[in-house]
Amino acid sequence: MTYKATRDMVRRVMPLIEQLTDSRIEKARLVQYLAASFGVDLGVMEIVAERDTEKGRTITYRDKYNQAEHDLVYPSVLEPHIEPLVLAEYKRLAVEKPLTKMDKGLFDYLFKDDYCDHCKYRGAEYTQFHNECFFAGHPINFEAE
Repeated sequence: MTYKATRDMVRRVMPLIEQLTDSRIEKARLVQYLAASFGVDLGVMEIVAERDTEKGRTITYRDKYNQAEHDLVYPSVLEPHIEPLVLAEYKRLAVEKPLTKMDKGLFDYLFKDDYCDHCKYRGAEYTQFHNECFFAGHPINFEAE
């Protein structure tokens, strides 16, 4: 049985995960990888090995408290150039920081081609509209031109 706090956190991060992949396996890999990476940032996990396997790049994490080790396959949908932005967004959603917004670079990566480039609210005069989209983490104010 999972804790309510864990279920709530997963519910908050799933919209981000679902923007990056439709594959159930890749969703699981992405959630595991981002959670472990966040654990490293918090100082509760450490990376002890990285190697290439038949499944792909595999990273071994160690829990600093109980010394348990876990092998995780790097999610193939996570492009290295966008990884820091995805991890920052994962952290933002996981800890439920009120009044924060998605990084514009990540927002553009996820939505620019399909939404922003075709929205009638483009330009500096619509900065407030853009900020509302960044706060929501998706194109909440999209209206086709």
